[in-house]
Amino acid sequence: MNKIRYIALVILAGFIFACTPDVDMRDMPAQLPDVAFSVDNTDPNQPVLTITDETVFNANWYFEDGTMLQGSSVQCFYPLKGDYAFTLVAMNGKGQSEGVGSVNVPESNPDMVFGIPEYVSLCGEKEDNGKYWVWDQEEPGGNVSYMTASYDWQEFWWNPYTVGDGTAENLPDLLNEIKFDLVGGFNFTRFESKDNEAEKGSFTLNLDAMTLKINGATIPNYDDPNIDSEIAATGQYNIQILSDYELLLWQDHPTMGYAWAWKFKARDLLPLDDPIFKLAGEEGEGGKSWTFDHSGAMGSCYMTADYDWQESWWSPYSTLESIPEYDHTIKFDLDYNYTHFDGTGTALENGTYEYDRKSGEITLSDGHIPNYEARNSGEDGDSNLDADVSAAGKYIIQIVEDDKLFMWQDHGPNNGGANDYGWAWIFMPADN
Repeated sequence: MNKIRYIALVILAGFIFACTPDVDMRDMPAQLPDVAFSVDNTDPNQPVLTITDETVFNANWYFEDGTMLQGSSVQCFYPLKGDYAFTLVAMNGKGQSEGVGSVNVPESNPDMVFGIPEYVSLCGEKEDNGKYWVWDQEEPGGNVSYMTASYDWQEFWWNPYTVGDGTAENLPDLLNEIKFDLVGGFNFTRFESKDNEAEKGSFTLNLDAMTLKINGATIPNYDDPNIDSEIAATGQYNIQILSDYELLLWQDHPTMGYAWAWKFKARDLLPLDDPIFKLAGEEGEGGKSWTFDHSGAMGSCYMTADYDWQESWWSPYSTLESIPEYDHTIKFDLDYNYTHFDGTGTALENGTYEYDRKSGEITLSDGHIPNYEARNSGEDGDSNLDADVSAAGKYIIQIVEDDKLFMWQDHGPNNGGANDYGWAWIFMPADN
């Protein structure tokens, strides 16, 4: 009988053991993670870094340029040759460890950056073999190398180079040109004058910090006597403006209590390629005037979707006369002046404008476009638009061509508005 009971207990124990679910009883690591890592250089410009300690379940890699990658294994992106240091924080069940390391990139690969907009703006397309920049003396007063506030690069303080006619004739290196190219490397060249090479070096473009470092060479007038020589010698600049047409470099000189700006334009820019000339006319024309274009199916002033400026919804104006200020004109000039005229040609408002070619945003100061409040004069006269958005005077120029100007505002929550739509104003050239 005892033997039978023993056999029954063995069978029952075996049954219980067989029905017990599998449980992952991973051992707790005995020590903090090891921060050793391996490097896979199959692609030398995109090395793969991998933690070798198998107890690590996650890691953060902090690189000198401000990039942070996460994971036990990460792939880097290094178009430029050099040694790249990083700090590594690895984690396992015991806790975390911190270490440092570096990875060597033996050669540069400029082909990696073609197609990246900032490189294209700075260096041109691949088939261009580089892009030339010269001083931009078209700004009012010829402000091409000048002092700014240290706390705001847009707050102009002083230009030591202007002369009576508003040009920068007293500027050192006035005839200098600079060139960026990606032919076999990240190359920078400064010319004393067109095709007269002064020095050649390289450049480093940091897209995360939007900084430009010139290596082994200098930009024109880099050592202005009004600035800190040690900071100037670093060759590192903040890029405040970079487009196909404009380049503005800036350095903060805290020991002096101010900062310094250098403003360039694309040398080979043709006027017809630059939207500012389509908006405000070419040199010597004195500006360009626009009036409402009523030829479209929706007329010249109408509601659109807030998510798509091309999706027209509704026009409250059944006749030309029902559009407030339908016969008014507006004028832009290359000195960034803006004027609003009534139907008799009398100037109603004189202001200025700022135009960001890259984003298409234009801001009017001390002036308005016709019917900027989009009022329906045939009904109750109330505005169809958000008053705060209208008053800001900021528009997106969706189209600017020789014969068409399309300005648009979003009056939805994404732009601080209370509505769920946008508004369009369509203009055509007026007789100047």
